[in-house]
Amino acid sequence: MKKSILAVLIAGLAGTLCILGYKWFSASSNEKEVTIEQDDVHSLAVQISFDAGTLDISGGSTNWLDASFDYNNKKALPKVKYNQKRKQGVLTVKAESKIFGVNRVNQNNHWDIQLTNEIPIDLDVDMGVSKATLNLNEIQLNKLTIDGGVSVSTIDLSGERKNHLQGNIDIGVGQMTLLLPKQTGVKLSIDKGLGKLELKDFVSQGNNVYTNKAYDRNEAAIELDIDIGVGSLKVDLSE
Repeated sequence: MKKSILAVLIAGLAGTLCILGYKWFSASSNEKEVTIEQDDVHSLAVQISFDAGTLDISGGSTNWLDASFDYNNKKALPKVKYNQKRKQGVLTVKAESKIFGVNRVNQNNHWDIQLTNEIPIDLDVDMGVSKATLNLNEIQLNKLTIDGGVSVSTIDLSGERKNHLQGNIDIGVGQMTLLLPKQTGVKLSIDKGLGKLELKDFVSQGNNVYTNKAYDRNEAAIELDIDIGVGSLKVDLSE
């Protein structure tokens, strides 16, 4: 029974994204670019709240943020705000309208966001209804919070890490592929409901806790609390 419910939910997710994808990209689009220049802050708190469409996040910006927003309806444009709190920059990129608002399924919406690699970042992402690719392997993440919403996503946290990363991921009803570094310690605490988990090359420590062979409590590591819900998670270790 549980497998049947999960299959129906996943099929519904795939169908919804296919229909929305056709309508988004068959419409004519406009583009707006936004830049947040560097200042004297020592770290960033970044909150990205997406609505529906395609979401790409990566590092490599020579500013704090370089973003490009493709849209065919001005109501789909997000609000971008930045301010300082002491020596931390607070940056928000937030959709103005709610999912499935008026004419939402007829809107083309693609956010391409680049963040800096130069200072530590606390990153909070709400994916909404999306196809999402988060290439975070070069960003100096201190804290990561992800609400997977109704998304098909790939999150890349591979590569060498010099600082400890604490994260929380809620997959909801989405499908997520998580890329993690083989040579850096990783600890996963997984709460799985009806969802599907594909996990290789990890050792069970009991109580739904898993670690890779490189995990050492005395070294910088990635520690993630993951709630799968009724979605699916595939975890791959990468060089």
